[in-house]
Amino acid sequence: MFTPPKPRFREHFKQDLFNNLRNRSNQGSIQLYKHHIVTECVMYSCDMCLEFQRQSDGLLTSDWIEHITNEVGEAIRMILPNGFSYYDIHTSIEKVQELMRFPANDLQDEIDRYYQRK
Repeated sequence: MFTPPKPRFREHFKQDLFNNLRNRSNQGSIQLYKHHIVTECVMYSCDMCLEFQRQSDGLLTSDWIEHITNEVGEAIRMILPNGFSYYDIHTSIEKVQELMRFPANDLQDEIDRYYQRK
């Protein structure tokens, strides 16, 4: 069975992620550690997955969650080539899969708080 390739989102995500990481580091004056970067990957991925789910009328399969998270991770690797590894992407995929499997009603609220939207 042929499945068409999924679109590459990393270029679209890169500027957002760059800005998010700059904000997290207070414009570079605060050092970000690995857990900060993994958390950014997970939160941004969940946000993009929820948006994808809304725009696709509820369609969000496990392979799309993995793809979106991988694209977010690759965008972060473009920004921080020595600060984010394939292992970190894999860790993020597992966490996002877990969060999106049965997304709590407050997952979007948690994301909004993380990004200080509320």
